[in-house]
Parts: sequence; structure tokens; C-alpha cells
Amino acid sequence: MRRTASPQPKPKVQSTTNTFSLLKATAIPKPKPVPKPLVSFVIPTINQVDLVVKCLTSLTAGLSLPAHAFEFVVVDDGSPPPLQEELAKALRPFNGRLLRQKKNTGFAHAVNSGAAVARGRYLCLVNNDLVFPRKPWLAAMLREIEKPGVGVVGARLLYPSGRLQHAGVVYLPRTRRFDHEYRHRPGNYPPALETTEVLGVTGALMLVEKGFWDKLGGMDEQFFLSWEDVDFSLRAWAAGRRVLYTGQAYAVHPEGTTRANRKAASWAFWHKMDRETKARFWRKWGRFFTSGWPDPEAGGKIRFSRLQSAHWCKVLRKKK
Repeated sequence: MRRTASPQPKPKVQSTTNTFSLLKATAIPKPKPVPKPLVSFVIPTINQVDLVVKCLTSLTAGLSLPAHAFEFVVVDDGSPPPLQEELAKALRPFNGRLLRQKKNTGFAHAVNSGAAVARGRYLCLVNNDLVFPRKPWLAAMLREIEKPGVGVVGARLLYPSGRLQHAGVVYLPRTRRFDHEYRHRPGNYPPALETTEVLGVTGALMLVEKGFWDKLGGMDEQFFLSWEDVDFSLRAWAAGRRVLYTGQAYAVHPEGTTRANRKAASWAFWHKMDRETKARFWRKWGRFFTSGWPDPEAGGKIRFSRLQSAHWCKVLRKKK
């Protein structure tokens, strides 16, 4: 009897559709690109931890922007390594980045280093001893910097007593020096609450468009201790941009604490560097300050005032 082989079962073919669907379902999604911050806060410091934390705490309390819209870049300008490590730990709650300099390089070099790694559309220079109000203040500065032709914006600074410290930089020809306008007047002095063009603003709180900052090459590092902010403001005017002051943004600034303490601020080293940077400034800009120009609010008399900045750019162009 002939036996016939039983038919073998046909192998099942796996559906390619199901396989594709499975792979598609288990595929790892691509991470979304992290948006660049709108503002990068650059904070130079030396020999300080608590002061920086106090500054950042008040700064963040007054920000109305979402967390991804800003970043903190702290530049330690030569503190001892243990103190730098302590500062790094203190910055963690703020998601701040710390740049560690091996030696004291000066304010201009410190902010330039911070600006070089900043990713924001705007740079906001902040002294480490500033204390900000617990209400929105940055919006007023952003409103001005976004206007056509504006390159630099400064803000109202107050002493801890509440008196005015800074409402723009003016030049005093009789004493051949610069000063802050309305210094020591009441903090709510009406003219200081306005927004106006000024000759310059302090680097203690300064907002600059990052692209314009890069175009000017940042702060002039030949100014180790001071005058770099006035120099930057004058270069902004020379480049055809306006420098504005707005009294709608303000902070408290106890002068002298930036250099660690008031005793340190009196060291012979600081006086020596101040003399050198002052001499350099006048070698660079002195020929532009040999005479004033008509002030329309003084009946056409020749003098310097905060209104001189509107004419500053034209003067520079004629001198070239």
C-alpha cells in the first residue's frame, strides 16, 4: 500500500506593514531644538559668593520672561579656586554658567569673556552688587533697545538710601571729568524718570544688542578698571547708534562692593590702574572734548549737557 506524505504546513509570512508600524511606534522622537534665550545676563565678579547669590535672587524675582528666555553667565575674575568652586555650587539653583579666570583680568576682559559664550539676542551687563526691585524692570529696557537706531540702553541706579546715583553720564568741562546726572537727588526726581538720549551710561547695568556688541568688538580691554563703559557709549555714537537712558527701569547699587569690599577699593593697585585708564581715555578722546557745542535749552550757549548726545555723532563724523 502506497502511503502519501502529508502536506507540510506553509510558513507564515510576517506582515511588513505590521513590522513597519511597530518600528514607527517604538522610534525615539528627535529632541526639540532648545530656543536661544532673548537675554543673556553677564555678571563679572571676584572674591564674592553671597553678593552674587543676592543679586541673582533679586534679579530673577523681577523677571516676567519665561525661564528659557534668559540665561546667566557669571565670570569669576581670578578668585582663589576654593571660592570659585563654592560659587559654582551656589549657581546651580539658577542654572547659571560659571567662567573661571585664573587671574584678575579687569572688568572689560571679564565681560568680553562672558559675552563671547552668551547665546542671547541681547546682552545685559549686571554688576554683582546690584539689587533689583521685585517687579518687572527689564521690559522697559527691552522696549527701548528694540527701537530703530538704538545701540545701548542704561537704567536708573539708586544708592541704598534711595537717592539717585546714575541717570546717564554727562561731561563737566570745567573739571574735565564725567559724572552721573542728578547724582544725590531724590530717587523719584521727575527728570530722572524719563527716557532720553544721553552721552553714555554706566556698565553696571547696560543692555546691548549682541550683534552690535560683536560689531564694536565689545569693551576695550585697554581700560582695566574704569572708563570702558563711557568709551563703549562713545563708540556706539560714532557707529551711528543712539545711547538711551530710561528711568522706568531701576536697581539699587551700593558702590564699592564690586571689588570685594571698601577696604579693597582703596588699595594702591586700584588707584594706579584708575590713573592709567584715565590717561588712556584722554589720549583717545581728549581732542573731541576741547570745546562744547550749543545747548538749545541754554539759549544757544556753548556747554555740555545730557542733550549733547543728540549732536555727538555729527561731531565725530566731522572730526574724521
